[in-house]
Amino acid sequence: MRIVLAVFAGMLLLAGCSRQAVAGHDGRHPWTIPHVLRIADLAEPDSLNPYLSQMDISYDLSSLVYSYLIVANDRGKLIGDLATEVPTLRNGGISPDGRTYTYHLRRGVRWQDGVPFTAQDVIASWKAVVNPHNLTIYREGYDRVTSIAAPNPYTLVVHLRDRYPPFVTQFFAPLQEGGKPILPAHILARTNFNHGELSRRMIGTGPFKLVSWKHGESMTFVRNDAYFRGRPALKRIVFRVIPQAQTILTQARAHAVDLIVTPVAVLYPQYQTLRGYTVKTGAWNQQALIVLNGGKPGLNDADVRRALSLAIDRPTLIRDLTHDVDEPTHDIIAPTALGYIRRPAIPYDIAKADTLLARDGWRRGPDGIREKNGVRLAYTIATIAGAGTYEQIPVIMQQDYRKIGVELSIHAYPYKQIFSTDGPIDRYTYDMAIYGSTLSWDPDSHVYFGCNQWFPKGQNFYRYCNREYDALERAGLATDDRVRRAALYARADAILWKTAAYMPLFQARRVLVYNSDLRNYRPNMTATPWWNAWQWDI
Repeated sequence: MRIVLAVFAGMLLLAGCSRQAVAGHDGRHPWTIPHVLRIADLAEPDSLNPYLSQMDISYDLSSLVYSYLIVANDRGKLIGDLATEVPTLRNGGISPDGRTYTYHLRRGVRWQDGVPFTAQDVIASWKAVVNPHNLTIYREGYDRVTSIAAPNPYTLVVHLRDRYPPFVTQFFAPLQEGGKPILPAHILARTNFNHGELSRRMIGTGPFKLVSWKHGESMTFVRNDAYFRGRPALKRIVFRVIPQAQTILTQARAHAVDLIVTPVAVLYPQYQTLRGYTVKTGAWNQQALIVLNGGKPGLNDADVRRALSLAIDRPTLIRDLTHDVDEPTHDIIAPTALGYIRRPAIPYDIAKADTLLARDGWRRGPDGIREKNGVRLAYTIATIAGAGTYEQIPVIMQQDYRKIGVELSIHAYPYKQIFSTDGPIDRYTYDMAIYGSTLSWDPDSHVYFGCNQWFPKGQNFYRYCNREYDALERAGLATDDRVRRAALYARADAILWKTAAYMPLFQARRVLVYNSDLRNYRPNMTATPWWNAWQWDI
């Protein structure tokens, strides 16, 4: 196959590079190429335009080339990126009524083609997000802006139509799914946003420049000597596409990979046997979850959803598939979020699940599968091909679901396809789907579950609607009082938890696998963890 041949050719090439780099390593491993980082992941971005993708690898690679207004460091503290500081009520960056935000921007920053960065780039980027003709994914927060102005090239004043406490953590911040960097105004003005220059090349203000892209094989980045934080230590980053997690592990054993972008937990014991690698876990605001399409007959029944959730043996999944890397889920918001409550973990209870379905009128047919009013509890779960843990979980679920009278089929999609705009999730053609999702920094989850947030307006891929939940979420956005907000979100989250709006599997921890010669690799817990790539070296 072409991909296998490409991987084999890459092994030979990189092995040759390693042999040439044996001498004069100053204590480095013989396979380490000084100041050249080789990284690998299961897939390449579906678009170079970061506003058009919801793939984690797109977020990661975008953070090498582009910059944001604010980011989070590895300790979870918000810090300025292109903004000199994080706007707060205390420093005057947020007005007392919560409707005006002022950002002070760095001076002397240049785009990688030499054009100076100014507040006009932020304004143009905001216009690109809210333009209804653009296929931008995730507009929450941006669509609340009524006006945006630059009194000078390095000051940005943003006015909102009403109070919106999550604004700082949403507006050009890479803290959760859909995080967006600042794009260059001069390129936005001359190109088709959906299919033009931005989809083919990247011109940012970040620490690295994209210089080549061999589709389906590799991408090469070189350092940006003019980066505003200082000259990056790495000379080059080579990103390789290897569609199977097991193959990536094999490449690591051959020392042809220095950093695995998303190591799968199911392979954790094998990663620990790697020679010359650092293998550990870190905090991550991500949940592994199963989403349910509430537009499908049966899945619009809360009792059915609860039964399906009770029939998942989470303790066994955590023990046997993640090797206790991941942890039980106790809330639908991140442990770092305001209002987080450590609720009792969802139990594994086949008997209760079976009783729920029987009481709800679902009767077993001749083949043991339950039916009601012509609807049969037979569903297909979409999963990611080659993703290890996420492929194995549905296989285990099939057996338990059969016990409660539910038939589960499995359809594995390529990583790029399942999350594409014409894929099963965006098109609502799926029944169930399993993947990981980085939870929002702020407890507001209305964009995911609000009755008026069905894609593409929002990210409600669940077709979930609960009016009481909506009212509580709106109330939570109407105040900056942290105590009040925490109480409101505790009640709202309880509704999602009780009605099984989706099925959380476990709270993920980030598996970190990298060449022990790599220095200053300190990922944060957000959707875009590479906040300090300019400091990395090997």
